[in-house]
Amino acid sequence: MVESPQKLAVEIGGTFTDIILFEDDGAEPRMTTLKVPSTPRQPEKGVLAGVDRLDIAWSSLHDVLHGSTVATNAVLERKGVPTALIVTRGFQDILEIQRGDKTNIYDIFYQRSVPVVPRQWVIPITERLDARGEVLTALAEDEVRAAAARMVQGGIRAVAICFLHSYQNPMHEDRVRAIIEDMAPGLLVLTSSELLPQFREYERASTAAMSAYISPIMSHYVDKLTEQLEDRGFGGSLFITQSNGGVLPANAIRREVVRTLLSGPAAGVTGAIYAAERAGFRNIITFDMGGTSTDVCLINDGQPLITTENQLNNLPVAVPMIDIATVGAGGGSIAAVDRYGMLHVGPESAGADPGPACYGHGGAHATVTDANVARGVIRAKTFAGGNFKLDAPAADAVIARLGDQLSMSPGGAAEAITRIVEANMTQAIRLVSTQRGYDPRDYVLVAFGGAGPIHAASVANELGIGRVLVPPHAGVLSAFGLLVADIARDYVQTDVALADDLSPQDFRAKIAALVDKAEREFLSQGFNASELKLFAGLDVRYQGQAFELPISIDPATVGAELVASRLHEAHRKRYGFAFENESAEVVNYRLKVVIPRKTKDVAVHVNHHDEVASEAGSILLRGAKLDTVFYKSETLKLDTPVSGPAVLEADTSTCFVPEGWTARIVESGSILLERTSS
Repeated sequence: MVESPQKLAVEIGGTFTDIILFEDDGAEPRMTTLKVPSTPRQPEKGVLAGVDRLDIAWSSLHDVLHGSTVATNAVLERKGVPTALIVTRGFQDILEIQRGDKTNIYDIFYQRSVPVVPRQWVIPITERLDARGEVLTALAEDEVRAAAARMVQGGIRAVAICFLHSYQNPMHEDRVRAIIEDMAPGLLVLTSSELLPQFREYERASTAAMSAYISPIMSHYVDKLTEQLEDRGFGGSLFITQSNGGVLPANAIRREVVRTLLSGPAAGVTGAIYAAERAGFRNIITFDMGGTSTDVCLINDGQPLITTENQLNNLPVAVPMIDIATVGAGGGSIAAVDRYGMLHVGPESAGADPGPACYGHGGAHATVTDANVARGVIRAKTFAGGNFKLDAPAADAVIARLGDQLSMSPGGAAEAITRIVEANMTQAIRLVSTQRGYDPRDYVLVAFGGAGPIHAASVANELGIGRVLVPPHAGVLSAFGLLVADIARDYVQTDVALADDLSPQDFRAKIAALVDKAEREFLSQGFNASELKLFAGLDVRYQGQAFELPISIDPATVGAELVASRLHEAHRKRYGFAFENESAEVVNYRLKVVIPRKTKDVAVHVNHHDEVASEAGSILLRGAKLDTVFYKSETLKLDTPVSGPAVLEADTSTCFVPEGWTARIVESGSILLERTSS
């Protein structure tokens, strides 16, 4: 596949939509960046309003890379389509029973999350397979036909099918789909055996039901966006970002929309890894603070941890996702006083509409952004390069009103908001580091998002981290991540067996079956087999354990002894010990297929300014006004240190350098902050 020299990346966030136009005419790559307010009710309007402000030669643009919260919001707001779930008779309560545990065992008012498919539309069908996929009870096709008629009459628009042990044998699911599609051609029909051929019935049913629930919504959105882009002359390929950090062509994602859930933060991680590697760092913690939340992820040797145990609205989504921890702490997080007089910040956010009070759109609540404006860290005249007008008096007013509630000065209230939100974000980083056995002091904190670089050094101080990296275009790094993301797809197949009972040929045959499936799918999308890079893995556990650990393997050298050795190593790293005398049990075979992107390095520092642009000012810190220098970051000289306190202002983000820290531009174009004193 030929890489296009011109690409458009668009990432929809909770507050802003980030847009990057990348152009390469063979001389010097160029990037044009833009932030526009998101339009949650009609997200494509914000996208199109933004791209129409750019000078785009649509006929020469071959790639549009898009990350969207449409699918995620459809689940959170319960705005999917009427959906049914067909299950094996006797398992109608699978979505209601869930796993029997409580998210918070101390909550006496705890209630389970409501499934996306109500119980009256979980339809049992007589059929049964055993654990090896052999037919125990034949499929009752007359029941399927009756169910199809009932769904049509009841206004159902999508249906998922999840039979017991169908991951071993999809014949019954395939037959049900054929019958329904014949009787009701307008229904979207998804089978769990195609989407996720993996054991654990509840997780598979939940994932399949959720995918069916949102697929028509996402497909409609993609169709509308494609139509609008084509009206502008675009005739290239539209790629959609996934939660594993990769992208896929839009037509390949339509039946697997669930892979786009929580994908926005994943694109940011991809961009952070790219920027960090070009600055010489491979062990990092990403710190993405946007308008509604902060997302953090730990990266070892350039590789993020991947999990299949993510949840959305407390409902499992079992497809592979970058392991990201999220806390409701963003620039738009609302500060409020509870009935006991305690100040809380987040998780409720002012979002894009009306947004923080300083945006001038009618926001009436104090937010983190308002606090930073009141403290002077964000200046109204230079925010977003001066292209986004801020109402500083409105910010001062809501902060003062909050201060009155707390019997504090406005400055004290602003600093209290800052301390609380930074404490919340610090705890999120501890969740992915110290609570999993990793020392955050061994990592570089990579800060991005519109608000991340403001708070990163303060958070690093709390954690003992000595270096913070702020990538170029930090405020739109999630969109940048789309530009450099690989085309990627994950495959899985459950086949439980003791490793000692498997020969090297058995391992290779299972992986070869996944490779064959992957090659067929990628060839159907217009890719060549020679472009594919393949990475094989297994999910393994000790015999008798309930959960497994992922290990990577080379099919050419894999064998039972190697699998056991890798399990001992993984178990010891995760839990601090290993059962070296216990048998290893293989549960899942996995394959990751990647087509690397060849986008040139565009994160190079280019300073065409003769003088450094700076201006004296002050900020509120520890209850007093502190003299501070404000720099236009694009005018800073390469490797010239700037001592704190200082504020580095860019078009898409603002970076605060505290006392005891210095900042400098490194060769890759990133800003490197280093602590010089405790």
